[in-house]
Amino acid sequence: MDYVRLAEALKGVLLRGAEAPRRQTLSLPQGQFLVMPATDGEVAVCKLVTVEAHREPRVQAEVWAKRLDTGEVVHLPGEVFTRWRTAALSLLAARLLAPRKEGALLLVGPGAQGEAHLEAFHQGLALTRVWVRGRRRERVEALLQKARALGLEAEEWTGERVPSEVAFVVTATPSPTPVLPEEVPEGAFIAAVGSFRPEMREVPEALVKRAAVYCDTEDALWEAGELQGLAKPVVPLREALLGRRAEGDPVLFKSVGHALFDLAAVRVYWGLG
Repeated sequence: MDYVRLAEALKGVLLRGAEAPRRQTLSLPQGQFLVMPATDGEVAVCKLVTVEAHREPRVQAEVWAKRLDTGEVVHLPGEVFTRWRTAALSLLAARLLAPRKEGALLLVGPGAQGEAHLEAFHQGLALTRVWVRGRRRERVEALLQKARALGLEAEEWTGERVPSEVAFVVTATPSPTPVLPEEVPEGAFIAAVGSFRPEMREVPEALVKRAAVYCDTEDALWEAGELQGLAKPVVPLREALLGRRAEGDPVLFKSVGHALFDLAAVRVYWGLG
């Protein structure tokens, strides 16, 4: 995946606009069923997602897409498209908003999203080193090996303090409790992409309160645990692209996902930009 190209497509969709209602959520016996439609007049998409705590993988998805000019319909692997577009969106936000444009990357959560963010940030940013933290030893080691294969120095983060050379942080876990300390290096950019419900919080409250806070779309104000009851302005990414800025340090970009981003990924898949 060309993450830089996809980041530009995401930017285009955000600035041009498209029709995409808030995702519908239905309860399952041990999870949730999510429905996420969008259209821009050229392409129509709908992603269907099941989140089930008793299965592995716990999240499964598929994307239905139709080209409105030709009538062509395809079914695409939703997990793959979610991984691509989420990492590309974080890259877009980092290139726009990160105070420091070069430095180390800290990945908390060595799963599929962690790997995608490593690839995206390696393509679009000036990385000097990679640090990884996770609960499953084999996944941590696999991501370290991936980073080294990309030509980056990489090691596991086992301490309590975030290394001072870290300029970019990605949290990609479904954790209900914070996975970062309250202190991070000055000028750090944090992309929090794992938690996606009001009762989940990857980033500690004290850090959120002093950060410059951005979100992927306004829907995150209702869905992201970190943003619940926050008594400060939160700037959606579209407004940031138009020049609006939040105040504070570090920079926090909270992403919970949206059908607009699946639409952009499908446009790239069809070569529509």
